[in-house]
Amino acid sequence: VKQVISLIAKNGLVLATGHSSPEEGLMLLREGRAQGVERMVVTHALMAPVLMNLQQMQEAARLGAFIEFVGGSLAGNDANARMDTFADTIRKIGPEFCILSSDLGQRGNALPPDGFGAFLAALRKRGFSDSEIARMSKQNPGRLLGLN
Repeated sequence: VKQVISLIAKNGLVLATGHSSPEEGLMLLREGRAQGVERMVVTHALMAPVLMNLQQMQEAARLGAFIEFVGGSLAGNDANARMDTFADTIRKIGPEFCILSSDLGQRGNALPPDGFGAFLAALRKRGFSDSEIARMSKQNPGRLLGLN
């Protein structure tokens, strides 16, 4: 793992925690920071199987990682509660440390552009400004990918 992280650092790649446990994800991020990785992301932190708690996400942000929130399908019975949790957590972490994505494309779910649009609308409904939405959906992902 350390060798792979060194290759990520050497080649300016993104270190993503993937489906690691919260503890493993934080170990990856700590090692990434120690080896000089400049761009890191906690992959869908609030979704299974990751399920980081707030303190773990805050530590990840302090280590320099973006925290990814994925809208997924908003058709389920739990969608409103999930969006409320996302909004509360994003506020506690700060939009400057968050990125938004859809995680869609599966058969039976909304098309990614439609689902992502619904996700952004759900966050606007919960009080996020257009500039905060733009930061999390455009500017921060651009920074993560080294585009700006």
